[in-house]
Amino acid sequence: MLSRTAQGLYWMSRYVERAENNARLLDAGRRIEGLPGAEAAGNTEWPSIIIAAGCRETFGEGLEEADREKATYHLAFDQENSSSILSCFHAARENARAMRGAITSEVWTAINSTWAEFRTKTMADVDERRYVDFIETVLASSFTFRGAINSTLLRDERQWFIELGKHIERADATARLLDVKYHVLLPKADEVGAGLDLLQWQQILRAANALRAFRHVYREQISAPRVVDLLVVNSQSPRSLRYSYEAICDNLDNIGVHTKAQRVVADIARENRDKLRTADAHSIIDYGLHEWLTDMIVATNELANTLGESYGFFSQVDRDATEEDAADASNIEVCAP
Repeated sequence: MLSRTAQGLYWMSRYVERAENNARLLDAGRRIEGLPGAEAAGNTEWPSIIIAAGCRETFGEGLEEADREKATYHLAFDQENSSSILSCFHAARENARAMRGAITSEVWTAINSTWAEFRTKTMADVDERRYVDFIETVLASSFTFRGAINSTLLRDERQWFIELGKHIERADATARLLDVKYHVLLPKADEVGAGLDLLQWQQILRAANALRAFRHVYREQISAPRVVDLLVVNSQSPRSLRYSYEAICDNLDNIGVHTKAQRVVADIARENRDKLRTADAHSIIDYGLHEWLTDMIVATNELANTLGESYGFFSQVDRDATEEDAADASNIEVCAP
């Protein structure tokens, strides 16, 4: 496959996944903001969401004063932010348009219809009454896009590069979503396991569409170790880091490792996968959940950077964006209440 085609499919997939994950972060902020006692506890959920999305720099000054309206505008509609939902759907559509010969008409229709719908949306579409509808529409658009791919594309290099982009983006996003709760919203020692702490974990699971899966697997009260187990090391959970890294390695193997640089990429991916295979929730928490997640965010972005260089489909714009993501992740810090 031409590297230009691989690049277009890979980034098309990553941008749709990023739009979905931004919607999940906004949903997490909305849910945590609405918890009983959240305001009295001095939580800073909206600055947390912006940091977790990797958008500290693009947001600019006044991060500590960020509220729902400012965070939503920046992560959903700000065209100056290349990672906003609107920007992501536009970039995905442009990559799909350039790759029309490599995708089916169903895949093109799914992403083109999504862009046609979202290009007309404004902040008026995310008022108090319609906020949930907006988030659900973003998620539904991503599901439709993925369904079109899974139902109509041959299982060949096109599919493998699309899946590779999806799972690299998802591994990064799941780590960021977890970090919203445990680091930026970190409770005081005497609040761990208390009502608000458990409710926050529940809302993180809801934002990840993983609450029902959690109840099916554990059938016990929500706790930090169980949430970490489900979203980090559980190989059957489709949004877990381990599941994503298993898929990344499988797709790299399917694509084929033909050069020394590509072998380096495969080795890095397998090293991260093996780390997840041997990890357990308690050891991760003992190490420091925020520190562990930050390591994984940086490692995932370094993998993406190396992959782009090895397969020859990294533009300078893409390279700069990935390096900024990795740098931003390594500098996540607590927002003072």
